[in-house]
Amino acid sequence: MTDRVPGRVVSEPATSLSRTGRTWRLAATGVVGALFLTGTFVGDDPWWPFGPWRMYSTSTKATGAVWSTGVQITTAKAPGEWVDTNATPRNIGINRAELEGRFDQIEADSSMLATLAEAHARLHPEDDAWTGVRIVRRQFVIEDRQPTGEVRMDVFSTWEEGR
Repeated sequence: MTDRVPGRVVSEPATSLSRTGRTWRLAATGVVGALFLTGTFVGDDPWWPFGPWRMYSTSTKATGAVWSTGVQITTAKAPGEWVDTNATPRNIGINRAELEGRFDQIEADSSMLATLAEAHARLHPEDDAWTGVRIVRRQFVIEDRQPTGEVRMDVFSTWEEGR
């Protein structure tokens, strides 16, 4: 029962948790703790939130290369001239991470890249139609954590209209 005093509320005293309640909470805490520890030592991206995201849990070597994925397009007005474009939902309907997540499928069937041209045409009907789309991966070479200016480019997959 709550005592009513003008301007102040006095509630019932707190009750302690039952033995069953304490056991369940302790067991749940143990399971979650074990998942976090296991994820920390053997987990990877699919284990999230119990495992680390590689992009935040690893670092690049002081000397080596950093990879970056990009999308290039060509149009009928400039055939054969490949131009960088943004891999954003506003431009191609998906973001770069979603595109990278489908690399195995794109590598097996490069015609999947045609959907990016179709998405762009729906999103930007005023732009020239894309007649080709390709995925490029660039390696930015670094030495002692400083960029050397050397950039290596690898064409991962290409789709061209009519091919």
